[in-house]
Amino acid sequence: MTFTSGQNYKRFHLKPLYMVLGFSLMFIAVMMIFSSSASAHGYIESPASRAVLCKSGANTNCGNIQYEPQSLEAPGNFPAAGPADGQITGAGAFPELYEQTPTRWAKVDMNGGANTFTWHLTANHATKEWKYYITKKGWDSSKPLARADLELFCYFDDGGKKPDVTVSHTCNVPTDRSGYNLILGVWEIADTGNAFYQVIDVNLNNAGGGEGGSDTQAPTAPTSLSATGTTTSSVSLAWNAANDNVGVTGYDIYSGTALVGSVSGSTLSYTVTGLTANTPYTFTVKAKDAAGNVSAASNSVSATTTSNPTNPNPGAAEWAANTAYQTGALVTYNGNTYECLQPHTSLVGWEPTNVTALWSLK
Repeated sequence: MTFTSGQNYKRFHLKPLYMVLGFSLMFIAVMMIFSSSASAHGYIESPASRAVLCKSGANTNCGNIQYEPQSLEAPGNFPAAGPADGQITGAGAFPELYEQTPTRWAKVDMNGGANTFTWHLTANHATKEWKYYITKKGWDSSKPLARADLELFCYFDDGGKKPDVTVSHTCNVPTDRSGYNLILGVWEIADTGNAFYQVIDVNLNNAGGGEGGSDTQAPTAPTSLSATGTTTSSVSLAWNAANDNVGVTGYDIYSGTALVGSVSGSTLSYTVTGLTANTPYTFTVKAKDAAGNVSAASNSVSATTTSNPTNPNPGAAEWAANTAYQTGALVTYNGNTYECLQPHTSLVGWEPTNVTALWSLK
């Protein structure tokens, strides 16, 4: 077959147009696949968080967070995982926010008792839970925040549902302390393994709270702490109740010297999650009362997490973030084997169970 010059012209000049359209459609498809897993962000707008006060100018020398208070994202499952001690207030990514002195940050006045905390979500994402922590009585405001400085005082379980763009929680802020304290809000995402961290610098106004009232007697230590079950990543604990002259209001659970969880005074069990497989751990529990008195530690109990299931494909490495994968590569994830469908460099949130456009279950 022969072509006229007009046919040749059309054929060779339409080809680049088809290529441009093809690349454009491919780019749109990729963006649609990944946008939902990469865009979840939010911050506490009331009472104004440290990051929000950076944005408004009340806090200065904040670094880039002043432009993006919604971006304090880090691994979740706090306090078992998440940002390292000393980096919690900046989510391990914004070092200016790690700074901590009694006068470094603007403070929000707050009374103890019922307070409403309002989040603004720039992208509302399926949610596991919301947690609120406050610094313990006597914390050192001249040192960067650590897990041991915090105690849980409010919790909401969303069970994986997608929230509205504005979320409000009413919590009872402790009335047994006064003056400068930090409140840490943690928004745990359901399907990425990440969380968003927002710290609020508050000036608590509780009459007599700084002295803890007249109760100075600590609870007795919890007894008969035992490990009731283990998995590859968790240990379940149970103990007998402590006693107090006024009343036990909560229990703090420790792995070694690290605080890994807190429960109410009526709860006598806890499951520590986010652990490493085939690893020994030692746990203790302490009781506390409304005046901030803390008991001695319970008996210690040691438990070893179970081993991972046998790798069904020994030639496949465990999936990891920030790794270049080629088509046909095999990885394991949560005990299953997956085959790479298209070349890419992995990111947190792009796990094989989350992005079926990239991975196929073998």
